[in-house]
Amino acid sequence: MTAPRLLSLTEILPSGLAPVAAVEVHPDAALGAIAAEDVRMAEGWPQMAFAREPGYAVRSRMLIGATAYEPAILPASTPCLAAGDALPDGADAVLPAQTVVASAMGFEAFATIRPGEGIRRKGQDWPAGRTLLREGSRIGPMEQALLLAMNVPAIRVRRVAVNLDRALPDAVRHLLAGWAGALGLMITGPAQAQFQIEACPLREARLALKPGRFGALHRHAETIRLAIPPDLAEAAGLWHAVALPVLASLSGAGLVQSRGRLAGKLVSGIGFSELAFLRRESDAWLPLETGDCTLATLAEAQAVSLLPAGSEGQPAGAEITLLPLGGAFSTMFDRMPV
Repeated sequence: MTAPRLLSLTEILPSGLAPVAAVEVHPDAALGAIAAEDVRMAEGWPQMAFAREPGYAVRSRMLIGATAYEPAILPASTPCLAAGDALPDGADAVLPAQTVVASAMGFEAFATIRPGEGIRRKGQDWPAGRTLLREGSRIGPMEQALLLAMNVPAIRVRRVAVNLDRALPDAVRHLLAGWAGALGLMITGPAQAQFQIEACPLREARLALKPGRFGALHRHAETIRLAIPPDLAEAAGLWHAVALPVLASLSGAGLVQSRGRLAGKLVSGIGFSELAFLRRESDAWLPLETGDCTLATLAEAQAVSLLPAGSEGQPAGAEITLLPLGGAFSTMFDRMPV
């Protein structure tokens, strides 16, 4: 009996996969989602100068030479501001209250101050026209904080809904749920899922992928379904080689990748795409296993590299492309170290 032909990754991975529909959300609900469009600030931020700390709004030139022996006299109308108050016209600094005392002539200031001290100037934090969020980037804590700090009212985002079959072994289901959550994906029921991970038995190899030979990818209506056998190594291979590129396409996102130097020889066989598991070792990456993965390797690995079917490996010192273990969608700011 002839063994069935194994399918390559290029044969099963869909090309030109359209991202899921975008929705509009407030930035406080956007953490982990993927930006569906660029966000730029038409005006600089802040939109007006304000006090960063409490004190008196002053013109710094009026305090030149001020000391405890020869204080500068400020008008009695000099406003005392709280942090966050708008800076009045003509003022260019905020003088700490402890350096000012009231007198019959108004206020006596005992310290000098430089222009800009104690304040934020108009447009100082973020220049007008600069991109705040780029389409296809993941909204991490920093991006969300910037959106909220600059009072962006709403943004359009994408977030893929994923269902994890309850029939999956607990170890597989919890590992994939953790990786999916770290990508900012929504874990939902099967009815809402755009990507479904379902349990399948270990029967016959179907894919030219190690680990991952016993999985399958197919589409049913609007849902893409990935069948995973009850084995952590198979699950890890299928997640990195199959699920991540599909999820990135559905999200309209880019995957964090980097180039790294090998600390040791990496051996691979011809005919299969193989996943190499690696650990950071000083300024290079040490191969742990290729084409398989023990639990000890999974616990130790920090990155993976997918080797094409025609590769026989790489010598020590060669540069390879790396994905962080579990994968990551790129943000405006984060980079995986090389």
